[in-house]
Amino acid sequence: MRVLISFSGIDGVGKSTQVKLLLEHLRSRGKKAHVTEEMFGYFLLKPLIPLLRVATDSPSGGPVKRNRKFLPKLWFIPAFIDIWASYIFKIRPMLTKYDFVIADRFYTDIWANLFYYGYLPGWAFGSFVKLLPRSDKAFMLWVKPEVVLRREREFSPEYYKEQAKIYKYMTGQVSFRIINAGKGPKVVFGEIKKLLD
Repeated sequence: MRVLISFSGIDGVGKSTQVKLLLEHLRSRGKKAHVTEEMFGYFLLKPLIPLLRVATDSPSGGPVKRNRKFLPKLWFIPAFIDIWASYIFKIRPMLTKYDFVIADRFYTDIWANLFYYGYLPGWAFGSFVKLLPRSDKAFMLWVKPEVVLRREREFSPEYYKEQAKIYKYMTGQVSFRIINAGKGPKVVFGEIKKLLD
């Protein structure tokens, strides 16, 4: 049995910590497990990112600026196609090599970022998120933005608050197993293990 497991949630919620714990757990049980961030990046569109940055006057590194122009809002169309190409040509073949593939962030996280940064209109966000590839076990780690702000301050408080609203909306559109990530990492992982058994 091949299983694709994904972890989604706002920045700083603890996804990478849980991914590491799960990888160690599965390998200790003799399973072939692999972690990837491939589902939080572009496949065919990667060479076009510099052009997108130029079109929106964004710096060459780091996050792009929030888009206010009409034309870049159509970026979601090639991004949607790119997501499916990545899933078919990279992820499905990957699943033939391992018992478990663990995604540290998933296509739903790309979709949340596209919406936040203005490269996806609101009407398309809700409609198309349901059409994205699915994982076999999709975990959404959830905490209030205030909890994340006590852990890290990589972005502004407004960023975390807006991201939390986006992810909260997405939980009504996608079948996530929602985990309260405000507890200690080992307690959170205990809940994840129960849901995987």
